[in-house]
Amino acid sequence: AASFFAAQNSFARPPARPLSFARSASGMAFTPQPSLRGVFAGAGSDGLAEPAVADAILKLAGKPAHDVTVLYLGTATYDLPGPRERQTARFRDASCKVVSLDVAAVSVPPLSELVATIDAADAIIFSGGNTLFAVDRCIGLGLVPALRAAMARGAVMAGGSAGAICWFDGGHSDSMDPDSYKDAMIAAASKDAAGDESGAAPVDEASKKGWEYIRVDGFGFLPGLLCPHHDKVQSNGVLRAHDFDAMLLRHPGERGVCIDHWAALSIDGDSFSVLSFPGKEGSVSPEGTFLEDRSGVPGVWSKWVHDGQVQARLVPTQGKLCEIFAEASEIHKDPRVEVCRRENPP
Repeated sequence: AASFFAAQNSFARPPARPLSFARSASGMAFTPQPSLRGVFAGAGSDGLAEPAVADAILKLAGKPAHDVTVLYLGTATYDLPGPRERQTARFRDASCKVVSLDVAAVSVPPLSELVATIDAADAIIFSGGNTLFAVDRCIGLGLVPALRAAMARGAVMAGGSAGAICWFDGGHSDSMDPDSYKDAMIAAASKDAAGDESGAAPVDEASKKGWEYIRVDGFGFLPGLLCPHHDKVQSNGVLRAHDFDAMLLRHPGERGVCIDHWAALSIDGDSFSVLSFPGKEGSVSPEGTFLEDRSGVPGVWSKWVHDGQVQARLVPTQGKLCEIFAEASEIHKDPRVEVCRRENPP
């Protein structure tokens, strides 16, 4: 484990974004290259099971589905088969070649083999699950340069929940939820209920669990602090939207990108589009205001801090990335991350 901590500490600040990004005099401009492609869902298994997400990924891949190689990394769910089946089923059904790169175990193939597998992928999907474990593990194994090179050549970056956070500077993470720890997930695998990786809301006050959301670093390929499941309450009884606002006040140098559980953000070069899955609950009212009871439709929100207050704006159905992304002026680490690493080491 020590070698992974050492590797993580070498990325105390997300690495510079080569080839694809530029800064203005204010240090805030974001200028993507045309090769940038990605689909980021608010949920892991729930999100990747939606036909619209698979369709968006395959469209960005730019090939007939039977010619597309989809690489799945289930690191955040410790390479368990249940999440892998749920998050790749749409691609298997479309006749894609689906390849899994299992790196959660102590013993893994040589780095050259891992890199070759990444190099051959048209789309790379990270599983939902425990963000901190997945990011630490990939950094410790030396996979980040190969993933960055894949992004630069136009491979589609994709995933939901933890699988979305990992591509960004960081995110609002449930990695301190003990139910997402390796031993707990492996022990519960035999009772896999085929649901999403995010925990369900407590049924009453007595059933609330005592864990907290934390800010976790991603690979730093995209700017922003990403909040998945933005409209959802999980087993700690806390609405993520409210907790994210408090987190953003502690990290005011970052811009928030907040994706409801049943929504996704698709990126193609300098443009984006929002996927809102029909018939699903979400936080957006008919007037475009926030509904914490999820009685609206799913959407994506942009959040930032101005004069000590969190500002929020509903992201339109399509537009330019410069409207919603901005480079961080500063990034502060969350001290609770080290506690989480000790409890669930990579």
